[in-house]
Amino acid sequence: MTRTPTVAIIGAGPRGTSLLERLIANAAECAPDRTIAVHVIDPYPPGGGRIWRSRQSPLLWMNTTSDDCTMFTDETVACEGPVVSGPTLVEWAQQLATGCLPSPPGFRLTPSTSAEAGRMRDSWFTTRRTQSDYLSWVFWQSAQNGMPQVRVHSHVGRAVDVHDLPSGRQRVVMADDLPPVDADVVLFAQGNVDVAPNADEARLTEYAAAHDLCYLPSGSTEDHCFDRIPAGEPVIVRGLGLCFIDTAVLLTSGRGGTFRRDDSGELRYQPSGAEPVLFVGSRRGVPYWSKMDYSLPGSAPEPFGHLDAAAVAALGDRPLDFAMDVWPLIAREVTHAGYRELAESHPELLDLDARQFLHRLDTLDWDGPALKELVDQAVRFDEDRIDLAETAHPLAGRHFPDLDSLQSWMIDYIAAGVRRGRDPRHSASLAMLHGLSSAFSGLVALLNEERLSPAAWEHDLPTFLDLCRFLTSGPPGQRLEELLALTRAGVVRFLGAEMTVSTHEGLFHARSCNVSVSITARSLIEARLPERTMLRVNDPLLGKLIQRAEIREEFRSAPDGGDRYPTGLVDTANLIDTDSLHRLKRADGTPHRSRFGAGILFSGSALASGRFPSPRSNDGFFRQNDMIARAALHELCGREAAIAEAP
Repeated sequence: MTRTPTVAIIGAGPRGTSLLERLIANAAECAPDRTIAVHVIDPYPPGGGRIWRSRQSPLLWMNTTSDDCTMFTDETVACEGPVVSGPTLVEWAQQLATGCLPSPPGFRLTPSTSAEAGRMRDSWFTTRRTQSDYLSWVFWQSAQNGMPQVRVHSHVGRAVDVHDLPSGRQRVVMADDLPPVDADVVLFAQGNVDVAPNADEARLTEYAAAHDLCYLPSGSTEDHCFDRIPAGEPVIVRGLGLCFIDTAVLLTSGRGGTFRRDDSGELRYQPSGAEPVLFVGSRRGVPYWSKMDYSLPGSAPEPFGHLDAAAVAALGDRPLDFAMDVWPLIAREVTHAGYRELAESHPELLDLDARQFLHRLDTLDWDGPALKELVDQAVRFDEDRIDLAETAHPLAGRHFPDLDSLQSWMIDYIAAGVRRGRDPRHSASLAMLHGLSSAFSGLVALLNEERLSPAAWEHDLPTFLDLCRFLTSGPPGQRLEELLALTRAGVVRFLGAEMTVSTHEGLFHARSCNVSVSITARSLIEARLPERTMLRVNDPLLGKLIQRAEIREEFRSAPDGGDRYPTGLVDTANLIDTDSLHRLKRADGTPHRSRFGAGILFSGSALASGRFPSPRSNDGFFRQNDMIARAALHELCGREAAIAEAP
């Protein structure tokens, strides 16, 4: 009796959708003359998955522009599989608006998307609902493109276990007594799975229950129930990233408040009376940089090479310390990019001839005082001087006599951020982000070579990634301007940096290192995503695999041969062992031939997760998914051949 070779994909969000597209794209070459079944499993509708599901507030936006998001490969992607072109988000919307968009079976459009598609343009920050529809369309269009060779089956349900069968196949066990799915190869593409509360969150949850308080632990904003937050009362909010922006939107505009411009053009907020007063702080104490509303003239600047292979080789073969060896090279790349853009695009802001400034900048000794001397001589305004330490922690060392004084400082800080994101006069800031991207690529190469000391994974690397998110993963500029209006209206009140929360006398108490004031409230919101590490995930499927020693946590070896240290990720075979690439490792280190993992939980892909791929960027998201899809198809065909040859 013959059976259809089968792949199961667990997770139907963007990662699972891209893996499906790559399986279909490679099927004709890697599995010719075969019919393949692909079962995609997720408790949420396919395409968007949990985070990008369509059932969320229409007030919530993406923080990626519509022209900088794609789910399709192009000629820049260096992969073995074929390029299958498709529309970017904005191109998809334009086709939808003009009636030129094919509607594959299974795809259902959210009613509000059609209206938004007609307004969408390049550099538009669309709603999360519309992005959900785009992802859903990509999923079902890919499924249709796969016919008749690849037959796609969508299962709206939760996978709670995967175990090997005597036949050599694997059984995916489903929750709620749904029928199991048997497959030859399983691709794990879970992303934002539930996470068990840490000790502090567990303590705060118990305290809130005992004293009839409202505590919303860390998690995605769309999973929070804000109906429990009363109007007019103070609410402590911990976190100033994108979760905070969404939280502020839902508790202000989401409760009937409106924004308008006064005669001077300044944005003002008109409260509805249903808002709470948000007292917000975090470790850094300031909101993320907003997205830039302009581009650098011409093509993206070439890297300066401060952290390329030659620069790293010059450090010798010894183990590298991040703070002493790597960070200075990152800082040079970022600083060099910013000052070069200042001179090339805004020479009128210098007190030195721009050509002379550039010559000295390109030839100076970065290890000495030459840069400071050049900047002191040439850069006229303090706001154009690059100080990465102050950029990373603008409230460090500042103390305010009272909360109102801190609010005044924050209003000036946020207003400067709005100008930086909108006025090309500040394009040096955008050039700094290009320099940061170049340095990040060099850092990834170092991580793959395991040249860094254990402290890099334990402290330095998380700190650097936090800085990258702070500078590059912020909200649209309009959201930052709205936050400025909310602050001026007194609806948002900032507490400062190094914010701490304590409990006593039946209330939550919050304070920071910047002002000697303690705020008390009956409600506390953790406006941040939880730390997702293998040992904290509260997912029944991964939990069973851990119990049976069928997956393990990744450990990296210290370059000096010392102790190995954990990364918190599920271990998958790395680039050195290409035959087992991205296969899940058992506790004894052996790879499972028929299980592959990709996404924020898995080693080898975590650094590239958390954002959508950009068009024409040779994005690693596509390269990795193509590699996994081809390996899965080869494994599928190899198993089929072994079965056929068995006596």
